[in-house]
Amino acid sequence: MFHPLQVREIERLTDDAVAVTFAVPHELRETFRHTPGQHIALRRTVDGQEIRRTYSICTPATDEPLLRVGIRLVEDGAFSTYALKELAVGDTVEVMAPAGRFTLAPRPGHFVGIVGGSGITPVLSIAATLLAQQPDARFCLIRSDRTAASTMFLEEVADLKDRYPDRFQLIHTLSREEQQAGLPSGRLDEPRLRSLLPALLKIDSVDGWYLCGPYGLVQGAER
Repeated sequence: MFHPLQVREIERLTDDAVAVTFAVPHELRETFRHTPGQHIALRRTVDGQEIRRTYSICTPATDEPLLRVGIRLVEDGAFSTYALKELAVGDTVEVMAPAGRFTLAPRPGHFVGIVGGSGITPVLSIAATLLAQQPDARFCLIRSDRTAASTMFLEEVADLKDRYPDRFQLIHTLSREEQQAGLPSGRLDEPRLRSLLPALLKIDSVDGWYLCGPYGLVQGAER
């Protein structure tokens, strides 16, 4: 079932990505309460044709649900083009309740996320919720982006690093740009992960892996 929700805020993240926050009425708070890692479906109708897309919720799961998604422009994408070029604060969008099983109910342990590009969106919610609710949990985020300017949620991830310096580990690689510090540039492919992972953490101690991003990255990380 879809519910009409008003757009409360639109934040430009990069040249080709925005974060859209929806106002959730009091009577729908329980409906839109999410588990970290879930997504919502958005729907609009154009010339009699229904356009439906799913986007992951990027905010932590709290008592006061904040419904915010990250949307990256896709070439010829009917909904993403609309979101970046036409959608405005005050507009109404049809939104379905959170769903999905790519989730982590906060518990003690050591967890790792390997993400590429917009794959950061659900993992940001997972990591932020886990660290806030479980003092005995640790999270290692390994992320890959094309350039620093194309990196979504840069400030939010930096905030986690500042807030939980002993429990949050961040490794950031850029495939098309050299960094002043950190890893050399290049794709985060299977050979690179095979050499990188054992140097970063004890593989056998990891209690859960969360892989999200381009197909090749996810498949390489899984292997």
